[in-house]
Amino acid sequence: MAILDTNILINYYFEEISKIPRGSYNEEGIADYVVSIAKQYHLEYQRDEMNNVIVFKEATKGYEDHEPLMLEAHMDMVNEKNNDSEHDFDNDPLDLYIEDGFLHARGTTLGADDGYGVSYMLAILTQENIKHPPLECVFTVQEEVGLFGAFGIDESYLKAKRMIGLDSEKEGVTCTSSSGGVDVMMTKPIHKQENSSPVYILEVKGLLGGHSGDCIHKARGNANKLAARVLYHMLKKSIDIRLIEIIGGLKNNAIPRECSVVFASQNSKAEIETIIYSCYQDIKNELEISDPNVDISVYETECDFCINAKDSEAVISIMYLAINGMIEQSQVIPGLTTLSLNMGVVRTYDDSITIDYSIRSPIKSARDEIAMQLDAVASLFNGYTEKSGDYPGWDYDPHSLLRKQLKEFYEEYAHQELEEVATHGGLETGVLKGKIPELDIVTIGPNMADIHTPDERLDIQSFENTFELLVKFIETL
Repeated sequence: MAILDTNILINYYFEEISKIPRGSYNEEGIADYVVSIAKQYHLEYQRDEMNNVIVFKEATKGYEDHEPLMLEAHMDMVNEKNNDSEHDFDNDPLDLYIEDGFLHARGTTLGADDGYGVSYMLAILTQENIKHPPLECVFTVQEEVGLFGAFGIDESYLKAKRMIGLDSEKEGVTCTSSSGGVDVMMTKPIHKQENSSPVYILEVKGLLGGHSGDCIHKARGNANKLAARVLYHMLKKSIDIRLIEIIGGLKNNAIPRECSVVFASQNSKAEIETIIYSCYQDIKNELEISDPNVDISVYETECDFCINAKDSEAVISIMYLAINGMIEQSQVIPGLTTLSLNMGVVRTYDDSITIDYSIRSPIKSARDEIAMQLDAVASLFNGYTEKSGDYPGWDYDPHSLLRKQLKEFYEEYAHQELEEVATHGGLETGVLKGKIPELDIVTIGPNMADIHTPDERLDIQSFENTFELLVKFIETL
């Protein structure tokens, strides 16, 4: 039974794609569905080995000589659920429900990011009364795990030099630029030995965390860096530390909320607690506004092996010295971070400890310089780094004709001023801009909240209103 009013075409398509499991790397089913729609409506399409799909639609009468227009959205969604949810993301449809005018999925993410964009494009491709120039509708995969689908698109199929990105989360707002980025994996080889000393667990928790693109400027605590700070202070107070395991953070693009460090020491718990408590008081004072619930504690455990003292000191020193957080802000756009890095994930393996960083900047030379600094720190302690996933940024274009047209349209049709925003996050728009440098880009989207969480919700009225605005704008092009 439908939850939405499926007489409205975008609602029908959102219901249909919500029946199809489509987490990142599992997009074959949703790609099959998009292709089936293209075949049903006799539309030309291209599908690649990654399951990216491009669907083409000829211009309507009177628009044959207009410049082609690209529409773009990603098909994958983030699979997150509450602890008590039994939902199987590989097989189960989303359990949709409506509350207070918002669409939700029971106990799970909704996939409005970017299901709304997929629904919009499918409706535009199949609705007959929409006037439009030649259309190139790009459906990508693996956006949520690294923009990989956009990287894999064969741009030779794309002729459009203007594009509307349909991956936004606020009505009446258009994005004007995005950051580029690169991942750096730092590795420090380690040597283990038998242990007969007391063992302790240092825990840093209670932090807010957040996306390293959206929240890095908010001065929130990084659990990995705070743990390293406490450990380094202990070293300087001549506390014996031989690491056993470090588990910090979940993703390199998320500011880590928790870090757990297991270590052996010949010093007493009382000596250790005194130093930790002193550090905690300083940290709590420093984070009073940005992270008021920070908590640092230590308790005892057991383990019969540890990393030797030399390698332990090296790992602690690397984590303590390596820079982290916001580095620079824009001189043109107030409040926009233009260079940052996040010490996202620290893990311990049999013969090494790794530290996974996400570096962000629209300027490649700035990203490369930070990566080189990390490599220099690692080299001081016989470690090394490897770079991967370098992706381009989308720089602000003060002469964008498409943005000028969208602003004028909003003033005339919606009777409101279009809000322009820039993001320090990485977007597919940046990847596509890198592939097609002449591309003129705007973004359009409805109101959504708490994306990537089980509280994700979509404003139904905004979903419908924004589609109407999109269609009317396309008719002006």
